[in-house]
Amino acid sequence: MALEEASAVRPGPSNGRDPWTRQEWAAVTHRSPSARPLAAALWLFAAGTLAWLLVAGATKTAADAAPWLVLVAWFAYVAQWRPCLLIVGDGFEVINGLRDHRIPYGAIEDIEVRYTTVICAGGRKYVSWGSPTPPSAAGSGFQHLSDLKSRPYTVLPSNERISQPVALTGRDAIVAAWQNARHAGISLSQDGVTSTWNMPAVAVGVLAVLAVVIAVLF
Repeated sequence: MALEEASAVRPGPSNGRDPWTRQEWAAVTHRSPSARPLAAALWLFAAGTLAWLLVAGATKTAADAAPWLVLVAWFAYVAQWRPCLLIVGDGFEVINGLRDHRIPYGAIEDIEVRYTTVICAGGRKYVSWGSPTPPSAAGSGFQHLSDLKSRPYTVLPSNERISQPVALTGRDAIVAAWQNARHAGISLSQDGVTSTWNMPAVAVGVLAVLAVVIAVLF
């Protein structure tokens, strides 16, 4: 009976190994707290400006301004709303404005957490546009500002900061996920980084730029 009950429970990591797959671990999203509010503010500005011109009867001015306002709205989407960093079961997904990168844990060589999060994999550096911003000295996990300044920027799995019992910020959680994966037995592998273009965003951006060019020329 005891054996049956034990077999019904999903075992935790054994000997430092545990299957890290997308099916078993839900994705966790990390992004800058100010990114989406700023994008929403830009959208409200664009929509409000266009509505104000139409209500005021400045139809031609509204038509001339519309391509520029659409371009502003598109920029707010690709630069502020969309970028984020996802922690999935087998690695990271760096979602940037126009190009996305799927980086498996086994391909990661290092993670740098400076003014943004940089993942080094396959001899290249992948910068996350939308990762959390640096914490304050009080929230960084160090008791003194002098300690913070003396620490290396590069955060490795054995780093003192990441060995804390609790990840204090999203940036800590990002590096801790890699550390946990390595402790679970995932080692360097031949798995490469998969990069894809966000074609809908690219297409809308091209159309917005063309509309602005046409508006300027004609």
